[in-house]
Amino acid sequence: MFKTIKAFLLSERGAVLTMEHIIWALIIAGAAAGVGYGVSASMRGLAGKNVLIIKCSDPAYASDPRCSQL
Repeated sequence: MFKTIKAFLLSERGAVLTMEHIIWALIIAGAAAGVGYGVSASMRGLAGKNVLIIKCSDPAYASDPRCSQL
């Protein structure tokens, strides 16, 4: 079985499929990292202030020190 897998990976078709999987994994990971960075950057800006205003309107968060700064 090991010889079969080794022969498949060393063949042209196996190498192409392996590279395809690696490239797609990098593309998906890059897209996920980009979305995560965008969300974290937007939460620091105006959208973050709006989310904090909504959060502070909840009576459970009335004692949060960030709510007194609004």
